[in-house]
Amino acid sequence: MHNQNNGKEGLSPEQMRQEDGRGFDDAMDYLILGADFGEEVLDQFRGVKEVAKDDVIYGVRRNEKEGVVSKINDFLIDNSKVTLKERSYFFHMLAVMVDAGVPVLTAVDNLAERGYNLRFRRILRTIAHDTRSGSKFADSMNRFEGVFDESEIGIIRSGEATGSLNVMLFKLSEELNRRYDLRLKLFAAAFYPIVVLCVLLGVGIGMLTWVFPTLLQLLTESGIPNEDLPFVTKMLIGMQGFFANYWMILILTLVAGFGVLAYYIKSDYGAVRWDAFKLRIPVLGALFRKVSILSFVSNFGLLIDAGLPMIRALKIAGSGLKNRVYKLKIQEVINGVKNGEKISKNFEDVTYLFPVEVIQMFRVGESSASLGKVSAKITEQYQREVDNSIKKLSSVFEPLMILVVGTFVGLLAVAIMAPIFSLSGNVG
Repeated sequence: MHNQNNGKEGLSPEQMRQEDGRGFDDAMDYLILGADFGEEVLDQFRGVKEVAKDDVIYGVRRNEKEGVVSKINDFLIDNSKVTLKERSYFFHMLAVMVDAGVPVLTAVDNLAERGYNLRFRRILRTIAHDTRSGSKFADSMNRFEGVFDESEIGIIRSGEATGSLNVMLFKLSEELNRRYDLRLKLFAAAFYPIVVLCVLLGVGIGMLTWVFPTLLQLLTESGIPNEDLPFVTKMLIGMQGFFANYWMILILTLVAGFGVLAYYIKSDYGAVRWDAFKLRIPVLGALFRKVSILSFVSNFGLLIDAGLPMIRALKIAGSGLKNRVYKLKIQEVINGVKNGEKISKNFEDVTYLFPVEVIQMFRVGESSASLGKVSAKITEQYQREVDNSIKKLSSVFEPLMILVVGTFVGLLAVAIMAPIFSLSGNVG
């Protein structure tokens, strides 16, 4: 970041607003907080459009507008999702402002008027109100535990208690940004094959719905015996007939099947079985294990560095895991630690979940009282491994999808062109 103010020293906030088209608050950020911080704030918010006036504070002040449309709008706002990216951005900007000497309350007030997500703005405004009323910042956040997870609140609470809130905020924003980047990489790796499969499914349904009925009519009128048709053509004609006659039953069966599967996966027993199955999938299972280890170790190390007791850190880090198999194992580890056992000892019987090198590093961290540093090292190592695994998967998926598309096109070509050539021969 350049330490410059582009020749605007001495300008009033209003002059800056007129010259740059920036908001009055942005200009105040620039003047009060300094050129470096001001430029960062302005760069981050440059181009953000004005949003509708909204001063709702949950439990204190509701939307004064009446009418059905206003109530529907409120319902949609209050049930919208606050994304990981928005939380990461908020903690980063809050860290920058607190590090620059801005009081937390002032910083939250400022950030509550930024951005696009109206629900998040209402939440931040409510947090600022509760903090102003005497609550601690972490306690005010804890009111919205569905938005901020337990690890975020625990880290903030530790930062407040130790007087190192700015440091904890920077670490938290880095962790959330790492999670967001990982999510983007996983999405990018899955996007291409999913799109290809959806396109193939759409083309297949279109062929069965419109192309093959016409072809079947031509074959019937030409008198070509069914046994003379290629196997692929007969198979697709059979599928077309089944689809035409039983499409409603097929759709209902698929919907019911997905519904039963979704219900099963949401049950406690089904969720564990499903997550265990995902860990056994060839190639993908190894990636799922690495992602779970990365998620647990990075959270655990951050919480230990924040000064949380080991059992509390294990509980919070375990609660953030998506895979139920890993969650259950961490609960066993917590029970073992309560009985005086070491973490590494509890990992030894599940090397398929925690590899030997992870167990050894935890053993070193426990013996040297440096679990935070060791966890950071494991996080770096597994971040690289996850990135490499995603790249390898992408390199495998691309030629595989080309092969699938080529096979699909080839089968369609044989199924359609062979009967047409037969018709041409008969005409000749």
